Amino acid sequence: MGFMRTPKYQRDPELEKQLKEQREEEERIKKEQEAKEKKFKSRVDRGLVGARSLFSRAGGRGFYTEGEEV
Repeated sequence: MGFMRTPKYQRDPELEKQLKEQREEEERIKKEQEAKEKKFKSRVDRGLVGARSLFSRAGGRGFYTEGEEV
C-alpha cells in the first residue's frame, strides 16, 4: 500500500536560500535597533536627552538662558 503514504519532503534550495537571507536581514535589523536603543538609553541616563535635559536645544544652551525668549 505504498500509494497511500505521504511523499517525502524535498528541500527547495532556492527557498532555503531565500529564508536564510531573510533571517540574516531580520537579525541585522534587530541588532541595529538594540544598538540605537542602548545609545538612546545611555544618553537619557546622562541627561543629554529628555524633557528635563539642560541640553535639549542646539548648542547646549538649554532652557535657562536669561533675557532670551524661547
